[in-house]
Amino acid sequence: MMSRTSLPALLAGIFSLVALVLLATPPRKPPRGPHQEPLLPRQEVLRLAGRGYIEVVADYFWIQLVQATGRARGAEEYRDIYPYADLITDLDPRFGMVYPFAGSALPTNTGRETWVNTEESTKILRKGLKLFPGDLKMNMLLAYNLSAFHKQYREAAEVVERASKLPGAPSYLPALATRLYAQSGNVDAGLALARSLADSAEDQETREIFLQRVRDLELEGELRRVDAAITDFRGAFGVAPPDVDTLMWLGFLEQPPHDPKGGGFYIGHDERAYSETQQRRLEIYTPDNRGYHWKMPVKK
Repeated sequence: MMSRTSLPALLAGIFSLVALVLLATPPRKPPRGPHQEPLLPRQEVLRLAGRGYIEVVADYFWIQLVQATGRARGAEEYRDIYPYADLITDLDPRFGMVYPFAGSALPTNTGRETWVNTEESTKILRKGLKLFPGDLKMNMLLAYNLSAFHKQYREAAEVVERASKLPGAPSYLPALATRLYAQSGNVDAGLALARSLADSAEDQETREIFLQRVRDLELEGELRRVDAAITDFRGAFGVAPPDVDTLMWLGFLEQPPHDPKGGGFYIGHDERAYSETQQRRLEIYTPDNRGYHWKMPVKK
């Protein structure tokens, strides 16, 4: 039989939970008019009112977040995911599924590859990775945000490189990291990683893959050296040089560029350097109105 003291304590707990739910319920949005972000209680108030039931409170707001995601139709409504996710993870930082859920749901394409809510997505992923640095999905979501939305290729490469060492990481991640390093302009970092991976490879096939990556990055380094000479030439004469030989004759290149595969070099219609032995520059993509495509060389 329940004791006299336990019954009042139980009733008090039930009353506190009911009051907390009423306090925590977001106000209904007006049916018409401009969009309004949900007005959520401060976490300090919730912690005070829900002392001893914080995980239950976090679960309640998790349900609210899922419902808000299901109702979302436009960019502003998808942005509502962030204040819910931020509050939930303030209340219960170990609520691990919230971070990747919100991080992947927030970015919204408003047309022609124009993305919004990306800063909020990146912010919640960074918050999660402070507690779960070994979460492969969160690392990959962050790397995608950094490269695709923020154009921060160097940091994206560092995230992918770390992720490539996690249990269960896909085998393509080290190669992706070297591409991101190249995209960032830090060819030396990509070379160091590729050489390290080649040296530590346990079989000849894997070793050859990364040796090829070393050759690709060495070539990209030479192409960027020619690109810099083209820029200097344009600054001096107002036009791009007709060919690489002109750069050599006029002293804009101290040493002739070297292709590890033994090919020659030419200047494309985009006034960048290309190698006759490689079909593409070592880049990920370039955006246009249709989405993304590989950057192909075109001879003048």
